[in-house]
Amino acid sequence: MQRRTRHYALCFRLIISLILSISVSLSLILITTERQNLYFTFDKKINIADRIVLFVRTSNNCQSRLNYLLQSWISTNIFEQKNLYLITDSISNQTNLTILNLFKNIIQTNCPQTHNRFDLCCKTAHEFNLFYNLNKRNKNLEWMCRFDDDQYVNLKNLYQFLSQFNASKPYYIGRTSINHRLTVSDDNRTYTFATYGAGVCFSHTLLKKLHPYAHIKRLPYGCIKRGISDDAYIGYLIEMILNVSLTPIKDLFHSHLEKLDESFRKFTIDDLSRAITFGFAWDRYKLEWLPIIHQLIKLINQNQTETANYLWLFLRNYEKQHPENLINKYDESCISYQRLRNQSIELQRGKKK
Repeated sequence: MQRRTRHYALCFRLIISLILSISVSLSLILITTERQNLYFTFDKKINIADRIVLFVRTSNNCQSRLNYLLQSWISTNIFEQKNLYLITDSISNQTNLTILNLFKNIIQTNCPQTHNRFDLCCKTAHEFNLFYNLNKRNKNLEWMCRFDDDQYVNLKNLYQFLSQFNASKPYYIGRTSINHRLTVSDDNRTYTFATYGAGVCFSHTLLKKLHPYAHIKRLPYGCIKRGISDDAYIGYLIEMILNVSLTPIKDLFHSHLEKLDESFRKFTIDDLSRAITFGFAWDRYKLEWLPIIHQLIKLINQNQTETANYLWLFLRNYEKQHPENLINKYDESCISYQRLRNQSIELQRGKKK
């Protein structure tokens, strides 16, 4: 009898222990699930636009270009520019301060004003440095996207596009600059890179890996040592050093390097509505087109398809119908190009004499 009593008592204890164990496990699962749900709920509350920082690079010589950006994709409401930063080499007394006053965040790098390799790499280093400093204050930043001052950016499409990617993975997104891969002379390996002229986006995970190589005092000299441009050097660092491949997006990111007959003239209205960036070459499409393109995209978003199609057909064929616009053109909005043109004219006059 005592043995049976002991046996039942032991079984009872085992059952109680098992029940308690299961209860604890279930509690832990419920707590973990609740925390995950809270995390995802919190994450969804953070707008995708608040998780992306946008950099626009300009120069003291070309700051009048910014007028066209403010008339198109960049809002003049400074409260809507919270995560947008204008990066320039300097601000001189000759600068149109009326334009710059319409930007909430302006970063002066004090890099050289020339358009040579060191100048560009210097600004690139400051772009990365700015992200790292911003990320210290705002841990919600997941993406850094940088553009030039002669680009149109469809922000709605950009936000929708990046929301499909997991920024906790190392992503390097953009349009390949050239069709062939570059060869590294010292070990015969090859790599490719995203052209800055079409816009480039980096996930915060990749930026963290890139941090040791993107220092202000290190990156420009790395460019010079390799003898390549800033965007090519970034591609070299990411693929050759970090072993991260470019995610090429040719149908959505567009550069001014694209051949005329392979870009706008072959675009349909659907291509235009899906695109994220456009690059405007000073010898081809004028920057005055940016506000027009913006209005056209507004028509598309408002489902005014017929009106949008008529306007698009006109714009798409304009240069084809006016080939004279392709001869001896220069960017009137950029002083540096005007200086180059004047120097070229003076040289030609000197030869004739």
